Amino acid sequence: MAKLLKNERIDYMYSDDLRIIQNKTSFSFSLDTLLLAAAAKNAIKDSSKVADLCAGNCAATMYMAYFNRAKYDAIEIQKEVVSQAKRSIALNQMENRIQVFQENVKDAPKFLRKDSYDVIVVNPPYFKVAPNHKVNPDPAKAIARHEILINLEEIIAVASGLLKMKGKMFMVHRPERLNEIAYFCLQHDLSIKVIQPYVSHRGEDCNLIIIEAVKHTGSDGLVLKDAIEVHDQQGNYLPAIQCIIRETKQEKAKREKIKKYFFYVLLCSDGSFYGGFTDDLLKRLEAHNSGKGAKYTKSRRPVKLIYHEEFQDKNLALKREYWFKHHDRLWKEKFLKEHKVDF
Repeated sequence: MAKLLKNERIDYMYSDDLRIIQNKTSFSFSLDTLLLAAAAKNAIKDSSKVADLCAGNCAATMYMAYFNRAKYDAIEIQKEVVSQAKRSIALNQMENRIQVFQENVKDAPKFLRKDSYDVIVVNPPYFKVAPNHKVNPDPAKAIARHEILINLEEIIAVASGLLKMKGKMFMVHRPERLNEIAYFCLQHDLSIKVIQPYVSHRGEDCNLIIIEAVKHTGSDGLVLKDAIEVHDQQGNYLPAIQCIIRETKQEKAKREKIKKYFFYVLLCSDGSFYGGFTDDLLKRLEAHNSGKGAKYTKSRRPVKLIYHEEFQDKNLALKREYWFKHHDRLWKEKFLKEHKVDF
């Protein structure tokens, strides 16, 4: 069970398998985060390298990672929010694929490799800080919503610098700042190719946009899509939004039929740990204790199963095994203690 601090709770995203730690009185992700992640995930391949700028509690990062096996780097400056993100990532068994940096996005070129990312996602602060303008008294909300620590052009410049040629940036923002976004994109070798507007109700003005921009390509060919309506007359999410925020019954039924794979940890008779992969825990444990499981465990019997994780993707389970095996004894002990394993 994840450690929760004061005022924190565990919420669910998309399905019961994807969980996130949030502060009840402060920072929580909102619909725009999931709309951004849903738009970007279709451009992400298993081999992609992705960066999430202004990542917050990594809701978008984890949502995207749920659908693929790509590697992610997330940048968020606020210490408390980073703590929530890291614990949520561990809760979802994604530590081997998502790395979180507690840094200002402006400094990203100092610790992330330039010209190396396939996809950048950005949920930036929406509002400028005008003279005599009152910002939210909650520092976490103020930094997330207002350009206090970074501005729009600085974010776009960093995104462009990190992207490969033909790499894509996805950004969610308010339509009133579209002129600035387009201008700064062109200034930094990005061309907007798709604009997806959202409206609360049909007939109302657009209140949210997601833009897709491509690095180092022609500025023609922009597609302005039909606005997606978010709510019905009773204020409920319409089907186009429901399929983003929760798994359909058909998808759930399909997922439950998929074969399961496991990453597991054994405690050997000499006190050492062995990490492995299987599609049948009981059969694999019997194989280890009969001397047919692995060369390492053959001379260290009997072995005891002390921890396991379940996956619906063979490669994710294999990556988890590889990640565990390539750490030293102290790290493995820390990992197991964090997962409440008594060894």
